[in-house]
Amino acid sequence: MAALDRVEFDGRDEETVVEELVRTRGVFDSRDAPAHSGLVAWSVEAFRNYRAAWRTHQVAVTARCTRPVRSAWKVVHHRDVPDHRGVVRYEQTCWGRRYESDDGSVREMWLLGFTTPKERPSVVYAAAANVAAFGGSVSPDQVRQPDRVRVVVFGAMSPIAHQLPEWTAEQIRRRARDEVAPRLVAVVDGTERRAGRDCAQCPQTPGCAALPTVDLLPNLPAAHGRRQMLSVTDLRLYQSCPARYHLLRQLRIRDVEAIESQAIAVGRAVDTALRNRHVNGCRTHRCESGQPLDEAVNALPEESRRSAARMLDHHSTLCPFPDVEAHDSEQRNIVSVYDDRLDVVFIAAPDLLYPRSGGWVWRETKTSKRRLRRDRPLMRQVPQLALAVLLLASGSLGRDVARSRVEFEQLRSDGCVLEELDPGRPTVVTEAREVIGEMVGPLLVDTAFAPTPGRDCASCEVRRWCGPGSQHVAKQAGVPLHDR
Repeated sequence: MAALDRVEFDGRDEETVVEELVRTRGVFDSRDAPAHSGLVAWSVEAFRNYRAAWRTHQVAVTARCTRPVRSAWKVVHHRDVPDHRGVVRYEQTCWGRRYESDDGSVREMWLLGFTTPKERPSVVYAAAANVAAFGGSVSPDQVRQPDRVRVVVFGAMSPIAHQLPEWTAEQIRRRARDEVAPRLVAVVDGTERRAGRDCAQCPQTPGCAALPTVDLLPNLPAAHGRRQMLSVTDLRLYQSCPARYHLLRQLRIRDVEAIESQAIAVGRAVDTALRNRHVNGCRTHRCESGQPLDEAVNALPEESRRSAARMLDHHSTLCPFPDVEAHDSEQRNIVSVYDDRLDVVFIAAPDLLYPRSGGWVWRETKTSKRRLRRDRPLMRQVPQLALAVLLLASGSLGRDVARSRVEFEQLRSDGCVLEELDPGRPTVVTEAREVIGEMVGPLLVDTAFAPTPGRDCASCEVRRWCGPGSQHVAKQAGVPLHDR
């Protein structure tokens, strides 16, 4: 955004801005901390894609919106007397890039995304158009209320933007009344607390009634920094490569063109099939061998499809239904707790979590090509089990810890296995703390997130912006660096 401002408002040359972006590591003339090298590389690509998409779009439309608007458009509602919420002023705005035609008759609101132009709910487009049509600005750039509005959707990894059909002011007013206003009322009236992935950014996390507070890793020293949200996926990515974790999980950027391995595709398809069966299909009886294959499985290549089908057949011998006493109708249970001493929100998504005999049964299901190693502790092979043990042992989920258990179901094309862990045993809890503590400790004190090139670079979702990772893959492939 800072780079675009330099071009659109300061009249700077694009390549000069790119050079400054790289040289200052994204700081330009601010006092912000320098950006990660991977983020700098991503930002250069996103900047160039945006400028290309903007030029292509302006050539294609009849009434061009070439004048950028610096200040945000705001729809303001002011009351002389406070309403039932105690509020006298409401502001509705929209984050993105803003443009208008020379005569002010047409406005454009560009909505930005990290990857490709993605479809959003229609109420989002209606709200953005409402802001563009009726929003005021403190800037002298504003000339008049527009007759028409365009909403343009841009994804940072694509040089082509997607424009929605133009709307007139009257069309936008009707949609705002019928679609946007009810949603806004629901938002400002909403008081429900729902713990989840946003808790790390929420100012009300400390003391939140919906988020249990625990001391999950009492032996781990506290590190001072911003609050973190961590799952086992985060921790494993960090172990793979700190730069990969930082770019993929903290900054939410990824290469959508990266090819997913078939092992991961099979695992995801099997997981989807089991979730659909357990939630929608066989809650009153056990999964059976030879059931019709799920759409996700049928979409796999033939060999992978056969492998997934065999795994699903093996699951029928380990399926916990119909012995499940109660099962949430949600497709996925999310378990969140807040370690206030470490200032970390731990989050997990068990494949199955259900009450039984006064306790909890937490099941993790994983697909694999290989059998479990008997020379290595189970929780070190599958750290999700260690976190599950800690969450149950903390008592944050309620019910009797002594009657609870963690189950691990491994599905292979040539067989299956079911292992159990007791979160009520002190030795099991001690081992789980060691496993998770060793993974969490280094991450909490890391501020550089340096890349560590290795075998995971070949399938890395952010290697596109990682020089050391790209060089490692080229070297492994025998490609001379000067030829790249």
